[in-house]
Order: sequence, then C-alpha cells, then structure tokens
Amino acid sequence: MSLVSDQEWEEYKSKFNKAYSDDEDKMRRERYIKSKQMVEEHNKKYESGEVTWKMAINHLSDLTEEEYAMRCGKKVTPPTAT
Repeated sequence: MSLVSDQEWEEYKSKFNKAYSDDEDKMRRERYIKSKQMVEEHNKKYESGEVTWKMAINHLSDLTEEEYAMRCGKKVTPPTAT
C-alpha cells in the first residue's frame, strides 16, 4: 500500500465522511489505490493530448466495481457457475 500514505487515506475518509471496520478498511483502501492509479494513468493521457477530459478522486473512489455499477444504475449480472 505504498502508493497511498496513511495520512492521505485518513484525509480521504475524513473528507467524504467514511468509517470502516479494520477488515473493510483494508479492502476499501485497496480499491482507493486502484482508483488513484486509474486517475493518474488517465490524467497522463490528458496531459499528452490523448484524451480531452481529466479524472479526479471522489466519494466513489473506494467502491468495488459492482457497487459503483449499482450506484450508477447499471445492472450487474452475476457470473454463471461452471
């Protein structure tokens, strides 16, 4: 978790009024790190003119893909058993 300092993670949670149990906190921090990486990679493309808009961290940055889809009104189909 070296990409996000403890201070940065605590500031994110404080800014968006988030509190988690220890186990959930670890998972949410990992999701936040992935979101931060995605934002940074996208914004490099913005800086080089490959895309026309910037991304930013927000209150959704610690959600799983399924949670994000549900909040955005997308239907999530569960995987089929094999």
